[in-house]
Amino acid sequence: MKNWKYKRLSECSNFISERTSNITIDNYISTENMIENRGGVKIASTLPDVKSTSAYKPNDILLSNIRPYFCKIWFADKKGSCSNDVLVVRAKKEIDPKFLYYVLSDQNFFNWDSITSKGTKMPRGTPNAIMKYSVPDIPLRTQQKIASILSAYDNLIQNYKKQIEALQTAASELYKEWFVRFRFPGYKNSRFENGIPEGWKIERLGNLFEITSSKRVFEEDYVNEGIPFYRSKEIIELSNNQEITTELFISNELYAKFKNKFGVPKENDILITSVGSIGNSYQVRKDDIFYFKDGNLTWIKSSSKKALSKYLIYWLKSDLGKNTLISSTIGTSQSALTIEKLRAIKILVPEVNILEKFE
Repeated sequence: MKNWKYKRLSECSNFISERTSNITIDNYISTENMIENRGGVKIASTLPDVKSTSAYKPNDILLSNIRPYFCKIWFADKKGSCSNDVLVVRAKKEIDPKFLYYVLSDQNFFNWDSITSKGTKMPRGTPNAIMKYSVPDIPLRTQQKIASILSAYDNLIQNYKKQIEALQTAASELYKEWFVRFRFPGYKNSRFENGIPEGWKIERLGNLFEITSSKRVFEEDYVNEGIPFYRSKEIIELSNNQEITTELFISNELYAKFKNKFGVPKENDILITSVGSIGNSYQVRKDDIFYFKDGNLTWIKSSSKKALSKYLIYWLKSDLGKNTLISSTIGTSQSALTIEKLRAIKILVPEVNILEKFE
């Protein structure tokens, strides 16, 4: 704010260098199990082969010190251990820890951390520079009020995400019930031929949809406003219900130019990662506006087949769909899913009225 005073981070917090031998799968934090874009942390997959590590306590703030632009930060709600690549910040008495967490969660802090970092391929934050970051110098009660308001919003967001996950789980279960167990509406009165309901058929994807590759924009005139680029990375994030962390944008003018030249994904189109990490799929939503950064995505155009497209996205996300995509890849050093291979994949297609009810 214009009339606020500021002080350096070093005046209101310290880096903690305490050690602990209490290293467990539940309390160990490294850059690998910190989630990008302020997503907190997840359970570690491995533990270091050491006797002691850095320690943290409840209300400490943990920052990933590698590639600051990934915006990895966590407000500790327990005590535990962390790797040397994680910085532990502890607030002093005159500052509310949760308020300080929100200050350091702001994009301005990560921009500062990135600008002052050292290294190119694997940039690392500079502790001395981090401690020079400006923190609002406001009364403790005001800090606490701000933190309380922001925490309430965070709780709402977390509850909303849980509801989304529950609904997606329910939709996946409905898919299994109808199309794997064949307990669809009217199944008791249906006849089965060769193990599938009468009227259903086996079709190649290439006969059902127009399938092409993402069209990469080769212009290098990127700007920090306008239309975002999506790459395989963004599709993987979307398929895992994560927030997009892209920092690549194209101007509205260039977007219009390439939109007319190549076309852009439309609602209900499906994008699939097809190089390296195979089979992450995402169905385009009504309000999505973006363009492609690379050609490593396969693009299934739904046209007017909304119900069939909705069925297909759940097939792609099922175990059968994922295994089929992986078994259809080519290459040894780096696997790839070609358009020809995808077009040749066969899927079970229910009757139209069943598809419409499912959609």
